[in-house]
Amino acid sequence: MLDAASYFEQVKQALPGDVEARAQALHKAEALGLPTRRLEHWHYTDLARLLKKPTQENAALVATDFSALNPSEVRFEGGVMQASDDAGLADWPALSLTGAEDASDAMVLYNQALAQAGVVLELPEGGQKTLLVTTQGSAPQHLSHHTSLARGAELILIDDNMASGYSNVAWDIELAEDSKLTFVHLQQAGRQVATSTVRLAENATLTRLNLLSGQDIARHAGTIALQAAGARAELHSAILGTDAAHNDVTYVIDHQAADTQSNTTSYHALAGQARGVFQGKVIVQRDAQRVDAQMQARAMMLSDGPEMDAKPELEIYADDVQCAHGTAIGEIDADALFFLRTRGLDEATARQFLITGFIEQVLDACDHEPLVASLRAHIETKIATVLGQGSAS
Repeated sequence: MLDAASYFEQVKQALPGDVEARAQALHKAEALGLPTRRLEHWHYTDLARLLKKPTQENAALVATDFSALNPSEVRFEGGVMQASDDAGLADWPALSLTGAEDASDAMVLYNQALAQAGVVLELPEGGQKTLLVTTQGSAPQHLSHHTSLARGAELILIDDNMASGYSNVAWDIELAEDSKLTFVHLQQAGRQVATSTVRLAENATLTRLNLLSGQDIARHAGTIALQAAGARAELHSAILGTDAAHNDVTYVIDHQAADTQSNTTSYHALAGQARGVFQGKVIVQRDAQRVDAQMQARAMMLSDGPEMDAKPELEIYADDVQCAHGTAIGEIDADALFFLRTRGLDEATARQFLITGFIEQVLDACDHEPLVASLRAHIETKIATVLGQGSAS
């Protein structure tokens, strides 16, 4: 990935769409360069430096059983898509190339230049669907996904990244009136930079759950635009960071209209030399009255070596709002650990219970019981596996 120009020359003839437009996007990306800490919104994730580090060995991969949801399935390997017959996807026309000349984020431009394929899902009015997108393989992957929900449509979208290589992934999502999206992202391996843009119309609801447990690099940045009254965003992340893992969750939540709500939380359980990053910026535009925006970042430090960086922000231009943010960082509660030990649990099991309970708080925002059951099983298996290997000691 560090030599994007050479990579582009190798693959450009196989890429769909306008090669010249891609070349222009790449030229702009190269002029900007890979993000470094000199950029405020990349301050804690110096990607140019991180990508030069040796690739970390993958954490144990946990296959998550989503069969109870009966999902349609799409799988990417090496940037090549395979879909189930009932996936209901539209053709991928390299939509991300539109507006490339206006982009100021190098990673967005790299995605526009190098995108190989992606999901295009247009859910009709009143439609309901569950879609599982799985990414596998060790080769670099550049994927650009586009999803739109018509009035009253409901979608459960699960993005399960199990690829061991580098990936740059973009999601562009449009939610029409009264639509509902539950968007789950799991990353267990590899080096991934993911960017999402979600626009919510009147009474649209977004529930976003990030579950990150890889041992290498994860950067998940989202821009959420609440454009009309009644729009609501629930944004919740759980991170299990071990060894030298670097996990960054960054949100910009833009309340553009009155009577909108957002609730953002992150739960980081960190061990080894892991680093956790949470950046959240709530913007309340002028005339966006009666906004309710809450933001909390919490970290449980499992050893002496990890680092947690949290920067929640409020930028408010209206006067009738209820907005708050906070951060709490600490060790495992010694009293709770002692309580469990007195009930006959050994220390390792007691610690595992407390870490699991801390991480599973991310599921409180989801009201779909089969999905919650699948994710709870994933979290419990993952923590038991990692702790069993001693990574979190």
